[in-house]
Amino acid sequence: MSQPDQPDRVAHRMERRYPVPVTPEQAWEAIATAQGISAWMLPTRLDPRVGGDVTFDVGDFVSTGVVTEYSPHERFAYEEPWPVAERDEDVPAGMLAWFDSIGVTLDEVRTGLESVTPIATEFLIEAESGGSCVVRVVTSAYGSGADWENEFFDQMIESLVPILDQLPAHLGAGVRS
Repeated sequence: MSQPDQPDRVAHRMERRYPVPVTPEQAWEAIATAQGISAWMLPTRLDPRVGGDVTFDVGDFVSTGVVTEYSPHERFAYEEPWPVAERDEDVPAGMLAWFDSIGVTLDEVRTGLESVTPIATEFLIEAESGGSCVVRVVTSAYGSGADWENEFFDQMIESLVPILDQLPAHLGAGVRS
């Protein structure tokens, strides 16, 4: 994350913690390979290296980010831009409808975009005794605190948590956060 110490920035953050009965190597396969992620999260394409693309098929739009960390069996991280393109025709239709529903114009959104950092997500694997581990997932961004931005992040997290909560079941454990 960039610029976390700037006082005019508002922190957006979500963290989940999943104890799972698998080795760090098995957890890595599930969280840091295209086949593994696609099996429990969303259809995914991944170039598994720092600087590579990670692309999620979210249904009504595709989100493409860049891999920022790829340390096998330990940490997988990526950043995605907020889903607001420079050209109106490139903004997903669902986002246009959502902004309209909350009474915010794209011009208002774009005015504040210089204040927001990309949405960063990281998966951290922590080995535990007995061949098990904990997978922590942190999603965060810094922004201006605009109402649209707060509402977007809150709704994104509300949609993301049930998806993330599928990981423990996929790896043979119950859900814990």
